[in-house]
Amino acid sequence: MKSPLRTVILCLLMINAMTNVYAQADNALVGARATGMGNASVTMTDAWSILNNIAGMTGMEQTTAFATYENRFGFAPFQTLGIGAVAPLSSTGGVVGVSISRFGDELYNELKIGIGYAHKIDMVSLGLKINYLQVYLQDLGSRGSFVFELGGLVDLSPEISFGASIYNFSQSSFTSEFAEDEPVPVIMKAGLSYTPSEVLLMILEVEKDIDYPASIRAGLEYQIIKGIYGRTGIRTAPFDLHFGGGISVKKWIIDLALTTQNNLGTSYTFSLGYQLGKKSSIQKKQP
Repeated sequence: MKSPLRTVILCLLMINAMTNVYAQADNALVGARATGMGNASVTMTDAWSILNNIAGMTGMEQTTAFATYENRFGFAPFQTLGIGAVAPLSSTGGVVGVSISRFGDELYNELKIGIGYAHKIDMVSLGLKINYLQVYLQDLGSRGSFVFELGGLVDLSPEISFGASIYNFSQSSFTSEFAEDEPVPVIMKAGLSYTPSEVLLMILEVEKDIDYPASIRAGLEYQIIKGIYGRTGIRTAPFDLHFGGGISVKKWIIDLALTTQNNLGTSYTFSLGYQLGKKSSIQKKQP
């Protein structure tokens, strides 16, 4: 028999599914590096770009596999696990990536599987990703939809980059017994990054879900010593504070982030990456 708390959570999720968007269909998973910087991710050029701005994959010189885990507010049903890999293609000069993420538990969960490709010409990078998003609600079954996202990244100077992305530009929707033509969110992001030195990165961006107020994110990453990073950031709508750190040693990349909200508590994110093989001969910029 289910506990009263789990029954309440199930009811809330059902109401959300019928009257609003799904809990994780907003493309929320970004990895611990970006989480530690206030979720500011639109100009990043790392393996986790497959989860953020797909165009940022062009910054990758090595095939990299990764896994990331997020738990919100210490509540087991609000956890997300993601895995993926990105690989430069010497034949085309582009980068291909795949990702799989799952949010929720046996009562309510969402599964997203995506594949994307990005290519850089001169100072401009463009990327396209195709996702299959499936939502399951106990006793009511599951429904899926294809969701497309597009991203771009421009190096305005050696220190300044501009990035933008749009999630679900195809305006896909779910149709099921518990949600008739329920739209998947359309989310747009744009921002700037400034790298005044090899040890400092600053990002400012704005994210807009067409149905909700804009969210502003600002983040900072500082390389304390070679291979060790400290991070912090803020986000509005909702307002929360972010802290994190990372270690890059040999082929391993380890990141941890904490997010605090006054009313809901603390969330944490952990990410692990592993670089495979030799570096690609393709020259790329990576802050």
